[in-house]
Amino acid sequence: MTVRPLGQPRKSGIIAGLLRLARGDASGIMLFGHTPRDFLISLIPLVTLPLVVALATLAKGEVLRALADLAAAVCILLVPPVISHALAQRWNREDPWLRFAVAFNWCQFGLSVLCMALLIGLGIVFGASGSTPGSDGVVAAVVVLCIAIVGYGLWLHWFVARWGLGVSGGRAAFLVLATYFGTFATLIVRGLLLMDHG
Repeated sequence: MTVRPLGQPRKSGIIAGLLRLARGDASGIMLFGHTPRDFLISLIPLVTLPLVVALATLAKGEVLRALADLAAAVCILLVPPVISHALAQRWNREDPWLRFAVAFNWCQFGLSVLCMALLIGLGIVFGASGSTPGSDGVVAAVVVLCIAIVGYGLWLHWFVARWGLGVSGGRAAFLVLATYFGTFATLIVRGLLLMDHG
């Protein structure tokens, strides 16, 4: 039997860590790696979809559009780490930041998978019941589901910030709001740039 140093994640650490964090168990943080390599690996699932979209655009012969979209997507993905790192430095919490950032990225991916699974499940349920996509019941269910996912996502990000960085609840809330605002602002700027060059 090999002995691992305290805090070194097991091979199943990512899934186990996600499941623990998803149910509010702060010990899940310790199952994530805390090296630059772990951080880069945690970005791979987040970059995959924009990369596939960029390749599809590239296949249409729109090289500049594909590169611009991919660059914009990468910038948007890097907003939370950049903002959270700046705040962690300010709060003297730089030591635990890397593990927090890895956990945050994997939670982002987990939330995306959860959202897709729920929307697919909702589509199957309404499809089996014969409801049309534009009916009031379907629209209301999608709206409620989206609000629930956003609310859960806010809580999960707050929880990961609170226990991953070891900061107060207020600081964790500020960090989450700052990263959401920064991401939203980046999306708006990207949209304005696309309008100017459209």
